[in-house]
Amino acid sequence: MIKHFIPLLFLALPFLFGFNIQTSSNISHSFSNDEDSVFNNYPTPTDKNMLFYIQKSFNTNAVVYTLNIDKTGNIDEKNPINVFWRRYQEQGQKRELKYIEKTFGYGVKYKFLEEHPNTVEFEIVAIKNRKLIASINKKGLPIVVSTINGKPAYLEKVFITAQHEKLLPEVFAIELFGKELKTGKKAYEKIEK
Repeated sequence: MIKHFIPLLFLALPFLFGFNIQTSSNISHSFSNDEDSVFNNYPTPTDKNMLFYIQKSFNTNAVVYTLNIDKTGNIDEKNPINVFWRRYQEQGQKRELKYIEKTFGYGVKYKFLEEHPNTVEFEIVAIKNRKLIASINKKGLPIVVSTINGKPAYLEKVFITAQHEKLLPEVFAIELFGKELKTGKKAYEKIEK
């Protein structure tokens, strides 16, 4: 599967752009262990078939993105991506997104790629122009690929620095963490508003 997946990424690169808030003068590209420290004292989700998760500066709750895999081992065609909360500020329970969260925030828009079976392209509603491509690797595990710091990379987690005093949070920065496809090295990108 990966053999067929890699060429897809290079074909898709022109379409894998940054977040709407991205400006060239406000992007940090290098990765050090200091950036990863934003997740210190935060619980790590361990949900089955997890693609990646988002955590925020104002509480420890996480938004988790999982791949729905059917009994045959393929991506569920009716509902490929499941998005929900892990409410760590409570008992760590799972909670579905509310309508407004799904519609204006963390929900996804997706389409299956006809030329690449068992592969879905999607984007997060509030983070337009950052294409994500999800598939299943040779081991039967879900993977998600995008660009981080201009290179194809597996996306593992996202940290949002924001202030939540109104209905929707005011976002100051979005940090992407993952691993480069080609080298396996840590990938990092910080996008500041």
